[in-house]
Amino acid sequence: MSDEPRQSLYGGADARSADDIKPLGLMDILSGVFSEPVELFKRLSKKPQWIGALVLTIVMALLLTVAWAYKVDAVELSRMQMESAGIQVTGDMERNLEMGAKFLGPISAVSVIFMTPIVVFILGLIWWGVGLMFREDPNWRPTYMHGLVVATVPGLVTVPYSLIGALMAILKPVGTLRPDQIIPSSLGYWLQTDNPKLSILYGKIDIFLLAGYVMLFFAVRHTLRAKPWGAALCVALSLAVAAFSVIFAK
Repeated sequence: MSDEPRQSLYGGADARSADDIKPLGLMDILSGVFSEPVELFKRLSKKPQWIGALVLTIVMALLLTVAWAYKVDAVELSRMQMESAGIQVTGDMERNLEMGAKFLGPISAVSVIFMTPIVVFILGLIWWGVGLMFREDPNWRPTYMHGLVVATVPGLVTVPYSLIGALMAILKPVGTLRPDQIIPSSLGYWLQTDNPKLSILYGKIDIFLLAGYVMLFFAVRHTLRAKPWGAALCVALSLAVAAFSVIFAK
């Protein structure tokens, strides 16, 4: 058996020019997020790749959203949410809720297909700006493509989250539960509460979603080559957005 160290699939990028680096396959990028994230993001800094990650993100979001939408009791869920917000559901509103429930699946699918790229392109601009402002090497200048890598690739760590959620929606009754409440990796699956703020908070405490923040730090740090505190700031901003949804939950 050879004593030579194993050659990483993602290693060596720092020592080679972008033209010499072969593009990675989507499965290589996906496995790299779980096995060698730092080396992966260093390589993507040399040769940015993000389209495959965006497509896979859309497919997985569609799988989870549509599977849930066709099983959830949308009328009762909407009624509960409206009553929780202090809105009394009348006969006309009930009929509108029933009509809306019939189109929940298609509307959810269209929303995922169109809104996901829009969000990604906006996030790509934000992360690109962060990279420009907080780059560690003054001679290094990231591009918008690097920002799009940061906006897409870290999210691949949630692929198991979507798969598990879709399977749970298909195999088990959903009732009025949100997607995060049917996924066992989420605290919201184990702790059910009528308090809307706690309910949303529990849903966000999930192994895969938390891992996404770690991947975001690695991506900003090694793909955008930002200073450590700049990468930490990006994570803090993402956590702040999540906190807003908890604070204003009704």
